[in-house]
Parts: sequence; C-alpha cells; structure tokens
Amino acid sequence: MRMQDSMNTLYRLCWYLCRFLAFRFCHLKVEGSERLPSKGSVIIASTHTATLDPVILGCSFSRPLTFMAKEELFRFPPFASLIRALGAFPVKRGEPDRRALRKALSLLKQGHCLVIFPEGTRNPDWQLRLPEMGFALLAAWSKAPVLPVAIFGSEKLMPKGKFFPRPTNLKVKVGALIWFEGDSSRNSIEDFAWKVMKSLSEISGRPLPERSTEKFKSGGMVIR
Repeated sequence: MRMQDSMNTLYRLCWYLCRFLAFRFCHLKVEGSERLPSKGSVIIASTHTATLDPVILGCSFSRPLTFMAKEELFRFPPFASLIRALGAFPVKRGEPDRRALRKALSLLKQGHCLVIFPEGTRNPDWQLRLPEMGFALLAAWSKAPVLPVAIFGSEKLMPKGKFFPRPTNLKVKVGALIWFEGDSSRNSIEDFAWKVMKSLSEISGRPLPERSTEKFKSGGMVIR
C-alpha cells in the first residue's frame, strides 16, 4: 500500500517503519480501510484507550493524518518539533480551545484528514464516555464527513506504567461515513455527536453512557 497524499519525508519514513512493525509483530488487522475517502476533508472519530492509538491509526490508513494532541506534549521543544512534523497540533483539554478549533477548521478546509478522539482523553473503561462537542462543531462548520473508527488491543500494547511496547494482536475497525445534516443549533450539534457515538458503540461493542447534556452546557457553544 502506498501513501496517497503528499507528506513530509519524516512522516513517510515513520509510516513505513511503524506499519511494518505493526503488521509484523502485532498482526494488525484493519477492517474497512477502504471507507476512508482517498482525498478531501474527513474527520476520523476514534475510540481511545492507549497512548499509542495515534500511531496505530497512522499505520492503518494510506492517507497522512493530522491530530489534535494535548498541549502538555508540546512542553519539551525537541519532542514538540517531532510531533508537529508528524501532523500534530496542541489543544487544551477540559475547556473550549478556540485556537485549536480554528486550526482544525483550517486544515479541514484545505482537504486534510483530521483525527479526533470524541471522548476527549484516554478511556480504559469498557463503557464509552460522554462525547465532547468539538468534533461535532467541526463537522457542522466544515461539512466534512465523520468516519467512526474503533481500536482493539492497544491497551495491551503498552500498558500504563510501561515505557516500551510489547507484541500483541491489534485490530482497527472502520464504520460508515456520517454527514452532518442539521442546522447550527445546540440540539443539532448534540444529536450528531450522539449519532457518532452510537456508531462507535456498534463497531467497538462497547456500551454507551446515559445521554446527558452536561458537556454541551459548558460554554463551548459560544465559540465562533
């Protein structure tokens, strides 16, 4: 499989190396990778249970991906330069981050493929968490489709407290594209977010939490 979009040399080298390791030692299986369009803006909404999930996603698709990453990862300049070169940009967690949303919207308008974890952070629990609103807002503003993706086995690849990955079976399952079709009201944004979460629940086999509007009343709707 060849990469379909142009990307810097570092990303390309890392893609080939990590892909080889993932398939050779972790027997990575990807179901439905053909559902990712070969070009045009797309938001990948993925489950997130482990640190190496972004790497696994990058190995699973032939398009280069861009990522929102927690701002704490950018505090060490050498590492920040590395992950920026690999398509990451910082986002503040736990509060609306206008700068990150503008950056994400700009990338989508340029036709990039953007990865977002709707739960907002790693979730080691079996039940999915309440969705954050950012990805739904971006889908509404950019008109980019959302591609639900579930990752299996990554929590065993490098368990919490470990610093090196160990061989384990990995699987990535891709759902069907979902387009935002509502208006810009809070209810439409919320309904779309839960529609995506329902798809993630179906492809991952993990139960949804009880629906709540708490996160949607946190002030994020004032972002423009």
